[in-house]
Amino acid sequence: MQKVIIVQNKDKFRLKQRRGFTLVELSLSLVFIAALSLIIALLINSTVSSYRRGLILKQINTVGIDIVDDMRAAIQNSSTKSVTSDCNVVFDSTEAITDCENSGAANFVMIKKNASKIELSAGKTIENVPMIGAFCSGTYSYIWNSGYFFTVKDKGYPKIEGVTQASFVYSTNKTIENFRLLKVRDDDRAVCIAASTSEPFTNIFDIRDYGEIVSEEPIDLLKTNDVGLALYDLTVFAPADSTALNSLFYTASFVLGTVQGGINVATSGNFCATPNDYENRNFDYCAINKFNFAARATGE
Repeated sequence: MQKVIIVQNKDKFRLKQRRGFTLVELSLSLVFIAALSLIIALLINSTVSSYRRGLILKQINTVGIDIVDDMRAAIQNSSTKSVTSDCNVVFDSTEAITDCENSGAANFVMIKKNASKIELSAGKTIENVPMIGAFCSGTYSYIWNSGYFFTVKDKGYPKIEGVTQASFVYSTNKTIENFRLLKVRDDDRAVCIAASTSEPFTNIFDIRDYGEIVSEEPIDLLKTNDVGLALYDLTVFAPADSTALNSLFYTASFVLGTVQGGINVATSGNFCATPNDYENRNFDYCAINKFNFAARATGE
């Protein structure tokens, strides 16, 4: 009886061994689970990245349209009086007045300054890049600093030569700095006139000796956006005067982009660097867009 029991116990023990997993089977199962988890993680990461890209593209278009609407409204409410009429008021010499009128008083509408060179990274440079400027509509003026000033620095890049950030001085002890797109109440185009008549034009827009005291507190139109956007260029042409329609026609364009992503504003086009060249490795998407618009001044 004892032998039979032992045999039976051995059989049961052997049967239990046959029902278990081998070490190879267990290893293969773990490898499969790990691979499945990795695929799921990659899919989630790709989905999140696509969602972020969609948000950034949507925001850059929304913000750009808001800026267009704001500037267009400012132009529409501005005076239909020819801008060149200010040439006699600002300048004393006949030569200066003639030069001002021949240019259509373009500097009273828009003025900007370029950087002689920007070194984006070792061996990657761009030259003659717009960095600061102002557009004066006759109701509101818009002063901007390039997105390069707000780029996350990586090993000292970008290196900017020839210009520093713009500041706005409008009263004693009232100076605004580190802004991206500053909107200022300026019925006299004092921002552009002050800058264009100063020799040489620096990075300081000081209107204390021009026009009236600012009646509204200036606001930064790009300060509160979530992604971090800034202008990389703003161009407004001297308005065309239509006597028949008693109005002035403005055409303008600006480049809006993220402050990260290795944006390159060059004569051959505006583009983002490849993801491997981004200054901040945690930033996975760059966006840039150019907006063009026209507006007609119909105010008094």
